[in-house]
Amino acid sequence: MVEKFTFSLRNSTTSERLPWPVAAFTAVTFMSATAVGVTATDTFTRLTMLGGVIACIAIWQVLRDPLVIASLMTMVFGAVLGWGLNFYDRIHWYDDFAHFTFSFVSVIALARIALPRFHSDSLFLLLFATWLAWLGIGSLWEIAEWGSDQLANTYHSRGYPDTMYDMILNSTGAALGLVVHWRWLHRPSPLAKQD
Repeated sequence: MVEKFTFSLRNSTTSERLPWPVAAFTAVTFMSATAVGVTATDTFTRLTMLGGVIACIAIWQVLRDPLVIASLMTMVFGAVLGWGLNFYDRIHWYDDFAHFTFSFVSVIALARIALPRFHSDSLFLLLFATWLAWLGIGSLWEIAEWGSDQLANTYHSRGYPDTMYDMILNSTGAALGLVVHWRWLHRPSPLAKQD
């Protein structure tokens, strides 16, 4: 007998209010990202902050899932600390912390958004595909850092060993995030057949 795994998103309406801590964190993150984006000296940071602000607005309007919004805001706020308060240069382990933590929280949000839309006979395949999707996003980020360094004379990508270490932290954080998502945060679909 084959067990099918499905997920479902909670139906939410646009009138549903977010819990006040998530709403407050989102507002602070939105204002901070805007301030850092306006005062940034390089295009990569400006584009990153603009992307964060757009993501804040889009997620708030489209998907009012507090877990997804808090995950996204954690990433954006971490980037605000990194560039706005210069944590990337002032705290030598901050970049490593950011890659691990951002991957941990972001893969939970990705799983929450994407997994309800897919069905599989294997839970492992669904989770593995989500993990690979996050690694693809992390790879695109590393390419963007390298591209910024080549085109705009920035110093975001600090060489091959740094990139490989970032990818290891991304994959480890994402794997742990999927374990946490599956163990404590997923919502099985009420439509899943009970055999």
